[in-house]
Order: sequence, then structure tokens, then C-alpha cells
Amino acid sequence: MAKRKKIKPVLSPTISKEFIDRYYSVGEVVPQELFKNNENIRDELRSLEYKIFKQRNQSLLSRIIVGGSSTVGKVIHFSIDKEQEKKTNTLLYLLGYDFSAKDLYGFGVSLILFGFIIGILVSILGQVLVGVFLIALGIGGFFGVQYFPKQQMMIRLSKSSSDLVTMILYLVIYMRQTPNLEAAVQFASDNLGGYIAYDLKKLIWDTAARRYTDIKEALDDYSQRWVKSAPAFTDALFLIESSVSQETEDGRLEMLDEASSRVLSGTFETMTEYASTLKEPLNTVYMLGMVLPVLGLVLAPMMMAFVSIPDFGVLLPLMYDVGLPLMVYFLIREKLLVRPAGFSAPDISQIPDTPPVGSFFLNIGSKKVLVNAIWPAVGVFLAFMIPAVLLFPELQVFGPTQIYISMLITAAVGFSVVVYFKLSVMQLKDVESELIHTEASFSSALFQIGSYLSQGFPPEATILKVADVMKNTPVAEFFSVTTTNIKQMGMSLKDAFFDKTYGSTKFFPSSMMIATMRVFIESARKSVGNASAATMYISRHLENLKRINQQVKSLLEEVTSGMRVEVGLLSPVMAGIVVGLTTLIGTVLQSLSGAINTIQTSVTSGASSGPGGIGSVVPFAFSLFNLSGGQIPLYDFQLVIAIYLITLSGIIAYAISTISQPGDQIVLRDNIANMVLISVVLYILIASIVTLVLGSVGGLVLGAIHIT
Repeated sequence: MAKRKKIKPVLSPTISKEFIDRYYSVGEVVPQELFKNNENIRDELRSLEYKIFKQRNQSLLSRIIVGGSSTVGKVIHFSIDKEQEKKTNTLLYLLGYDFSAKDLYGFGVSLILFGFIIGILVSILGQVLVGVFLIALGIGGFFGVQYFPKQQMMIRLSKSSSDLVTMILYLVIYMRQTPNLEAAVQFASDNLGGYIAYDLKKLIWDTAARRYTDIKEALDDYSQRWVKSAPAFTDALFLIESSVSQETEDGRLEMLDEASSRVLSGTFETMTEYASTLKEPLNTVYMLGMVLPVLGLVLAPMMMAFVSIPDFGVLLPLMYDVGLPLMVYFLIREKLLVRPAGFSAPDISQIPDTPPVGSFFLNIGSKKVLVNAIWPAVGVFLAFMIPAVLLFPELQVFGPTQIYISMLITAAVGFSVVVYFKLSVMQLKDVESELIHTEASFSSALFQIGSYLSQGFPPEATILKVADVMKNTPVAEFFSVTTTNIKQMGMSLKDAFFDKTYGSTKFFPSSMMIATMRVFIESARKSVGNASAATMYISRHLENLKRINQQVKSLLEEVTSGMRVEVGLLSPVMAGIVVGLTTLIGTVLQSLSGAINTIQTSVTSGASSGPGGIGSVVPFAFSLFNLSGGQIPLYDFQLVIAIYLITLSGIIAYAISTISQPGDQIVLRDNIANMVLISVVLYILIASIVTLVLGSVGGLVLGAIHIT
């Protein structure tokens, strides 16, 4: 009889005992041999958890909050609501953070104190509006910090949801061949990535550690997380679990097929509902975040001219380049975080000879040199900034010239952003596109494999025939590498696919293709008939998956196309016209100011020499038209609009990418580059043309009425 050992969970000391009792069976007895046998699971779990930890902490905002809560938050302590503390501690533990709810609350309070202290000091120095803004920023930071755990959990669930459909597919594929739920979960965890793989491996470990009596109980507990956000996934998972207890083989397979159909139809239904609810909020965000603010800028020159607003030169960029983008971002983000489960993006990180995101290969002779995309972006920035610096003295002369010169700064910022994001994924985009096309034609290849197997061909001969039939298709290269391994290198079928150095899956690391080939190899060991049935089923399922995916993309494209037009075309045009109108208004007001001052001086001197004391009334009358208060230079005004437009374009590109393909950094960066490029080019052209035309017309009119 093997000795038994008590396994004590390693937990943060900040977690309460109630929390421990809820999430762990403390002192659970686990057989020693089971503990040893699952060492590989625990090692894999730790490795994957560390990778996820690094990915999660890429956000600068997350690092600030985590760092502040782990340091400052442990010094400042306040009593908080016990129920809220328990909920927050639960979220923090599930997210893997090593600080408590009280630490988080203490850091939030420190932000309020810091905002008040700095804001009061700035106000004493004369910058009252800036001081008020800093105080408001500190208060907003407090509420943002308290919302952080919930937001991070929503992000995690959102990222995980993209793999739910694929997870069901893997479970169904494996369960059709081998009705073993534990092995199916292990198979799915081996072929998935990210948070879902971590969750499944943890379920396996928790079952081995006797937190759950069996894997079915573990899956039931896990499915409760998705009851509200992905009900189709919960239903499909229940059907898969129930298939094990079916009395007949036909009943078992029918239930698995129903699980597959249920998750696909449910995904389309939830996406349809989600798309219909997106239009109105996005239109509201566009009106509040772009149309009204840009139109409001038309009034800014007159407000500055008639009313002396202190610190307006600082307040305007704070409002438009900080406040409004943050408002738009958080309004859109709230809607994106509730995106239903969809389809995961392809993973190309394991493909050989591909640069990491943010870099590209430069061919110098026979060598490939890895170049960070930031350096070409810096070069483009300097190419536009150097002429702007040389022409800086011309910026001191009020008029359209200020707009034209400051456009160089706009071009420096905008085009450097475009170059960085474009080059950071330029080569990866082609690789991803090739992998997507390969996966799209893979279902046809599987149908051919199943057809030849049903005719009695052995697996090796089948692969050779399919490689010949599928020539001139995107998947041809995958089978070409496989047949080369079989013919020229004498590999077995398994090694031809999975050899660590020369296997075809090494060059086409699609999780779907890898999982399918594993099922093909395993089923071929049993019989050719099993392999034929398995590949035929997977082929039909992939076709259904592709069809639903295309329908979902078409559905979401109706929403995102409107956003592209509004921000990519209409917003730059509006912003450019506003810049031209502002130049005209500023020129007219400056001319009127000079003319009124001249008239006021002459009338006052004439009236003071005459009878009646009219000289005391005239200054008061003309003071109503004092146009010299608080004016902001035209180049500052133009740069405020330009930076706001660039920032908004990036935020909308992020929204479009998250709606269409969440988690895909390649699509995200490419969309940002394209959106910013179109916006900046249109804005510069429209603003320059409108400024030139209206400036010329304004000069002619003022000259004709003898004001200038």
C-alpha cells in the first residue's frame, strides 16, 4: 500500500481563509504514485502559466497598477466592505496577482492624494484649470484601479472565448475515435494555446489532486463560467459529457454531432445579436467622440478672441488629446469586452524564419538581418521634423504659413506611426495569409484522404496520391513536404508529419492541421476504415466551420465598414475643413482687432478734445469688442486636431480588429497603419487646400473693405 501524502496548496498570505476553503480542499489526501505520475502535467502547467504571465503583463497600465498595489498599496491601508473584499480577492487570485483587495484600495487612495497635492500646487502657481484637471484625474484613477480586477477578468474571458469553438471541435474529434473524456481533455489542452489551454491543464491537475472526483465534475464546474456569455458552449460541453453514457454507438456519435452543430449555430446566433447591438453604441461614440468635438473647435477661435480664458493653450490639448481619446477608448472597450465566443486567430509564432512582431528581416547580401521597426519610424520622423525645426522662425508670423509649416510636424508623427506599425507586421502578414489559405483548402484535402482510404489504399499511399491531386492549391506545399520526407528520407508517416526538424507540421504549425493529423495517425493504427470515417467527419466539420466563419465575418463587416468610412474618410475631411475655417476666422479677428484698436485710438483722442465727455464712453463701448484675449497660435491649434485625429484612428482600428479578429496582433497593427495613413493623408490635403482657398478669399475681402 503506497503511502499517502497531504498536499498543501501554495497560496498568497493575503488570501483569506474563507477564500481558501472555497477554492481548495485543504489537506486532501492524494496517492503518492498519482502525484508522481502527474509531474509532467504540473511542469507543463507552470511553463504555460509563466508564458501567460508574461503576455498579461505587457500592458503598461497593468504594470503600473500591479507595481503600485504591491508597493504603495501595502503601506496605505483602509477598511473596506467585507463582501467586496472577498469578491476582489477572488478575482485577484484567479488572475494570479500576489496582492490583496486592501492593497489595491490603498493604491487607489494614494492616487487621489497625489492628484490633490499636485493639483493644488499647480493651481497656486497660476495654472488653475490644469490643477482641476489633475485632481479630477486622481479621482478617476481611484475608480479605475478598483475596476481593474473585473476588467482584467473580462479581458481574460474575452481572449479565452475565441478558442471555445475550437475546444469543442477537438473534444468531439477525439471522442468520436476514443470515448475517453479525460484523454479528450488532454488532447484539447495539447493542441490549444493561451488561457484555454491553461484552464484545461489546471482542470486535469485539480482532478488528479482530488479537488474534483472526476474530469466530468471539473468540466461541469468550468462550464459555469460561460453560462451567460457562451450558452451554446455550455450546451455542447454537456452533450459531449453525456455521450459517454450512451448505450449504443450510433447514439454516442449522434450526440457528439449535435454538440458540434450546437456550438456552431449558437456562435452564429450570438454574433448576429451582438452585431445588431453594436451599431447604435458605435454611432453614439462617433458622434460624441468625433463629430461634436471637431465641430466645437470651430467656436474655439472666437471664444479665445472674445473671452480671456486662462491656461487655454494647455487645457485644449488636455481635453482633445488626452480626455476625449480616453473617453472614446473606454466607451468602445466596454462593448468589445462582451464580444461573444468566436473563432481563434491562427498562430504563426512557431513557423521557422519568421520575425517577431515589431521587427522585420532585411536582406543584406546573402544574410538576413533582423531590424526593429522603430528605427525606420525614427528616420521618417526626423526626415519631416528637421525641415520643421529649420522653418521654426516662420511660425512666429500669424497666418496660413503657420498651418503649412506645422503640417510637417503632423506628417512626422503620423507617417512615423504608419511606418512602425506597417513594418512591424509586413512580413508576418504574408505568412499569416498563406497559413489561412492553407487551412481553408485543408478540408478538401481531408475529403480526398477519406475517399482514398475508403477505397482500401493504405495511409502512406493515400498521402502520396492526395499530394498529387492537390497540386496548385494552397495546401499543396504541406503535402509536398510530407511526401518528400516519406520518399527521400524514408520516414514513417508519423515522423513525416511530426519530426522535430523536418516534419511538415513544423513548417505549417496550424493547431487545426496538427490536431487532425494526430487523429489521422491514431485512427489509422486501429484500421483504415476508422481513419476514413475520422477524416471524412473532420472534413465536413471544417467545411461547416468555414461556412459559419464566413457568415460571421460578413455580419461583422457591415458594422466595421461604417466605422472605416466615418473615421477613415469623413473625420479627416471634417477636421481639415475646421483647420481652414479656423485660419480664416483667426485672420479676420486679428485684422478686426487691429482695426478696432486704431479706430478706438482715433475716436478717443478726437472725443477727448471735444465737448461732452464722450471720451469716457467710447473706451467702454469698444472694450466689448476687445479681440486680444487668450489667443492660441494656429500651429498649436492644428497640432491638437492632428494628434487627436491620429489617436482616434488608432482607437477605431483597435475596435475594428477586436470585433473582426480579437487577439490577432498582425491584423491589429496592419489596421492601425492603414487607418492612420488614410486619415493623415486626407487631413493634410484637405486642411492645406481649404486653408489656401479660404485664406486667399479672406485676404481679398479684407483688402476690398480696407480693413487690412
